[in-house]
Amino acid sequence: MLQDLKKKKSLLVIRNLVIAEVLAYGVFMIVALSAYWAQIYRGFAISRYLSFTVLEFTGLGIIQIAIIVAVVTKSVREESDIKDIIRTGEHERLEFKTSLRWDVKRDQVNKDLERGVMKTITAFLNSKGGNLVIGVDDHSQIYGLESDMASLAKQNHDGFENHFNNLFVSMIGPEFRQYVKLSFHYIGNQSVSLVEVKQAHQPAYLKTEKGEDFFIRTGNATTSLKVSQVAPYISSQWRNN
Repeated sequence: MLQDLKKKKSLLVIRNLVIAEVLAYGVFMIVALSAYWAQIYRGFAISRYLSFTVLEFTGLGIIQIAIIVAVVTKSVREESDIKDIIRTGEHERLEFKTSLRWDVKRDQVNKDLERGVMKTITAFLNSKGGNLVIGVDDHSQIYGLESDMASLAKQNHDGFENHFNNLFVSMIGPEFRQYVKLSFHYIGNQSVSLVEVKQAHQPAYLKTEKGEDFFIRTGNATTSLKVSQVAPYISSQWRNN
């Protein structure tokens, strides 16, 4: 599994490099074909000492080096950013979940954990928004997504996101997906998922077997409101909408 993670991280960096190189080369070709730059260059005194071909390939080389530096720097920065988020610890707008569905104590899939993740997201939708990091325990220790992914038919980040989307649509509703952004980040050789949630423009309910529940954030906890409390809260929270 460790080797697989290293491979995935390397492939991700390589993929980003290839995409950036293709785009840069495309732009370079468009610019190169847009005018007779060689003839224009001959009008400058420097052309006597430095041929246009040398200048052209030097420029292309500098662009490629800049792309490599930018992609690698971005990868390092993303890891630093997610570490900074985790380092702050849980609070009103940040919560950690060890996993999406894999119960580390029972060593098996636990559907209640999936509901717990969706419950937190619902609370963020109904409050001021917030971030949920999956793959990190309550003590800010990195657990990773590997056990979650191993429990899915498609054992990679795409499979994880597909399962997340299916849960979200069935438990919360597709109309709220626009307020939620899911991304993956590597910390060392382990990956975690950052779920960024914005406040929704309307109340969100978590669907259950018995009906629907309404959750909000109270401090660093997720709280269920009683039926008598929901209407006043909604009136206060969305009174300007």
